[in-house]
Parts: sequence; C-alpha cells; structure tokens
Amino acid sequence: MRSRRAIRSRARRAARPLDRAAAALPTPAAVVLTAIGCAAPTSLTGDATEPVAAATPTRSAGADALTDQASLFASVYTPGVVSSERWTFGQHEGVVLRTAHYRIFTTESSSVLRDRVADFLERALAHYRTAAVDEQPLPPPRLALDTYLMDDRSQWASLTRRLLRDQADTALAIGRGGYATRGIGAYFDIGLYDTLAVAAHEGWHQYTQRAFRQPLPIYLEEGLATFMEGHRWTDGVVELSPWANVERYDTLRDAFAKGRLLGVGELVGLSPQDLIAGEQVSLLSYYAQCWALVHFLEHGDAGVHRSGLVRLLRDAAEGRLDRRLREFGVPASRARNAVMLRRGSTLLDAYVLRPGGLEMNEFERRYADFVRELVGVGVRDRIVQGLAPEFVARTTNASN
Repeated sequence: MRSRRAIRSRARRAARPLDRAAAALPTPAAVVLTAIGCAAPTSLTGDATEPVAAATPTRSAGADALTDQASLFASVYTPGVVSSERWTFGQHEGVVLRTAHYRIFTTESSSVLRDRVADFLERALAHYRTAAVDEQPLPPPRLALDTYLMDDRSQWASLTRRLLRDQADTALAIGRGGYATRGIGAYFDIGLYDTLAVAAHEGWHQYTQRAFRQPLPIYLEEGLATFMEGHRWTDGVVELSPWANVERYDTLRDAFAKGRLLGVGELVGLSPQDLIAGEQVSLLSYYAQCWALVHFLEHGDAGVHRSGLVRLLRDAAEGRLDRRLREFGVPASRARNAVMLRRGSTLLDAYVLRPGGLEMNEFERRYADFVRELVGVGVRDRIVQGLAPEFVARTTNASN
C-alpha cells in the first residue's frame, strides 16, 4: 500500500501546469469527451494540489421550492477572481485566473469570453452541488479544478497531444468540444455560448472526479453533464437552467422523429466511446437521450423518482454505492461489478425501480411517454426560454 507521502508527491507531479518548459506528465487516465454539434467526452491536468474550503449551507424554513433552491445555491456560490498572473503556452501569451475553486489557464483573445469564464465556472460549480439535491449541497471538490481554455483549436490540439499522449487521437477526433481527465478540463473558443456549454459539461466531470469517492454509472454521469450545460444570457448576466439546452432538445426531437431512440435498457449499457467511431448522429443522440433520462428522473411521474436519484448521488459522493447495493440484496460480487464497470441497470434498479415497485419494461414505457410529451407541439418555445415544459410544470406544482 502506498504511503500518504508518496500519494501526495505523485499528485503534485501530475498537477504541474503546462508551459514552455513542457513539464513531463504521467500517463493519462481515462478521458471524458464532450462535443457540441459533434460528440461528448473527459477531464485533465494542472496544479490541482491546492485545497478548497467548503461553504456552510443555509435553508429558509417554509420557503417554496424555487426560493429554497436559490438559497441552497447562494450558500455555496463564491464569486470573484482571487488573483491573475501571466502565463505562456509555447509562443502564446496568456493568463492564469484563480478563483475559490478553479485555476484557469487561458490564451483566450476574446475579452468577452475571458472576462466571463471565471464567474461562470464558479456559478456552474454551485449549480453542480445544488441543482439535483435538496437540503444539503453535494460536497465541494477536495482540490482545485484546473482548466485550460485555449484561443483556438490548433493550440488546444497541441495541448491535447502533450496532456493525453497516446490517448490524444480519441480527443482530437471531435471537431468542436473538449474533455476532462483527473479533475482537469481542456477546451477552446467555439463562440461564447458553445464554449461555456462545453465548460459546464466538462466541469461536471471535473467536479465528480475531484469530489465523489465512487464514480456514477456512465449514463448518469453523462446525463447530468448535459443537464448542467443549459444556460441563458440576459444583459450580460447568466441564468443556469437545465431546460435551456436547445441543441440537446433538437437532437432528441430529431431522433424521436426518425425512430432512433434507444430503450433505457440499451442506454444504460453504453458509453460515448462505444459510439465515437460510429455515425455522428448516434453519439449526439446518446447525449440527448441521457439528458432526457435525467429530466425524467428529476420530473417524470410527478417527481417520484427524484429521491432515488438524490440518494444515488449522495452515496456515490460518500463512497457507499456497493454497500448500499448489498443492503438492497444485491450479491457482493455483482455490487462491485456494477460500481466498477459503470454500466447496466443494477444501480437504476436498486435506487429507482424497486423503491417505486417498477419493472424495467414499465419504467421504459413511462420514460417513452415522457419523451413523447417532451418533443410535442409547443414545447420547443419553452426550451428556448429556459423554462420547464408546461406538462412538467403542472405536475411539479401539483406535487408541491
């Protein structure tokens, strides 16, 4: 067993930011990719040894759901750039922006994007910790989240070759997007909205890699990453809304119209890497359907599945998934495999289906009905506005 000193030393070596000296990096671990108008994957490097402090949440007694969620968000949101300093990548001048939870290495030339990215990432982190839970936020990351925002694709490609080495070709196959690995994110300027959508997606991967003791199943990890992408700008102020994701919505609607929706049983057995070599629409459809599945777990059947989702998230964060599965009667070896392989329906069955007295075929039918309503007439206008569809709003209000 490695000593704590050896583990800390290894973490420090892995965390050094890239600069003109091209510091040696260890062999990269698994990479998660994300694509906009393309595909989605991982998380990556930087000096991530700086500890971060947790905020103490507060809750107003008797507040309605919306106010309650806003209070929870406010309890963990930490605005502002703490410091900035010069940074170079090869011949490219840049800056390092430090916030409470991030170090952002950027060569970005657009002042609009550069000036907004730091606060956006801190808001996104507060969103990750509060959007899908009640009462208490999910834990903060244990180490700073290092993020590379490069000015163009050629710089990002050069960075990727140095960070990912023999895994770089997979990331470089995406045209517009980014990736995350070991709590580090890397992406490039593809326009204000799309860049920050990628940042929000990859930021979720960075967050879970740094804060969760056990990984989520892949379909849920990717579904929540797409869930966190949604945002809207009004007079320079960002509003984070999981419904404000026109691209994922349009892809879902297109897949539905063409009869290309996967069943839940199929969806939970796949990963983006399974699809990246196939047709582009298959990968984009996968992300859109993971997005829809998380919305179903949040809002479907008048919200009855949400408590199972919350429990699953908290157990993953605290490293209790396999123990909880055994309490649900799952044999130890099967419980370990479900957590390690991150595929299949074992966790969904234990946390959501069985507590609701459902078999998979009934759950699939209800999910299909939810998607059918979601892609129905008039819903897109609500998505563009960042609002929940009226059928979701009605059932949510009725259940409160």
